[in-house]
Amino acid sequence: MEYEKNAIIVKVDTDKEHQFAQDMQVRGLPTLFFISPDPNKEAIRNERLIPIQMICDILDNE
Repeated sequence: MEYEKNAIIVKVDTDKEHQFAQDMQVRGLPTLFFISPDPNKEAIRNERLIPIQMICDILDNE
């Protein structure tokens, strides 16, 4: 995979991790968070399916 050295992908079972989902304000699925290692950059949040190319574009801009 092209981004495996530059991105960490975590899948959370919101039924089992209810408190975490609540803390992250997950209201619907899928919810994707793109969190930069740069603390000055704001996380990108997306609450719908998005095309793979859009995900790649987000990762390329981080």
